[in-house]
Amino acid sequence: MKACPDCAELVLAAARRCRYCGYEFRPATPAATSAPPSASQFAFLLRRSEPHLTTTETLEQLGVKLDPGERLDGLWLARAYGSDGYVILTDARLLFAFGLRRAPGSPPPHQHGLGELAGAEVASRHWKSGLVLHWHGWPDMRIDGLAPKHLRQLHSALQTALTGGAR
Repeated sequence: MKACPDCAELVLAAARRCRYCGYEFRPATPAATSAPPSASQFAFLLRRSEPHLTTTETLEQLGVKLDPGERLDGLWLARAYGSDGYVILTDARLLFAFGLRRAPGSPPPHQHGLGELAGAEVASRHWKSGLVLHWHGWPDMRIDGLAPKHLRQLHSALQTALTGGAR
């Protein structure tokens, strides 16, 4: 691998053009290849990622507090109400936390008790599947952007809640 001098992205050593910015690599002159690169020349390429948050830390960051005895059943990145955020399913309620982090002044998580759920169905729109939730006395909620595996997991968990936990 080698670093592109324009955008600093790593590309294959044999590449003649950077796939990120289009920079064209010229054949190296013999003088340029005589000195081996030092470790400090590559230090800027090392990116340190922040440690992953635990589920509890993620819920705290989103402003979601579980009630005593409430069990978390799932946490998914998705899109609802025209915003990206987290779908949080517990044994008692379904929440949608707007955004990937709770900023000051952002709306509180939107939530419904699972007792308010009237139905859940997988629906396709523009060749993409989403989950449509029907609530008693509330407008429908559409959840998009879930991977098919996660869509099936959430749908199955909600169907179980609808039937009262009977399988």
